[in-house]
Amino acid sequence: MRKWMQLMRHDKVSRNTAFEDLPEWLTPDETRTYLGLGRSTMYDLIRRNEVPYKKFGRIIRIPRTALQQQEG
Repeated sequence: MRKWMQLMRHDKVSRNTAFEDLPEWLTPDETRTYLGLGRSTMYDLIRRNEVPYKKFGRIIRIPRTALQQQEG
């Protein structure tokens, strides 16, 4: 059930999703989908602190405002 819920959440974000429709906090997978990056590239950016993020325990979330900075 958990895997199914994760898949449903990721379907919500695509490269065509309007910035205003994005959730306030995105997963690394949602972020990479929106930016059109590969998984390794996304986690390399996080590891090098090139993308602002916050850890909630072991969960990584990226603020929507970080995407605005990457686009501009």
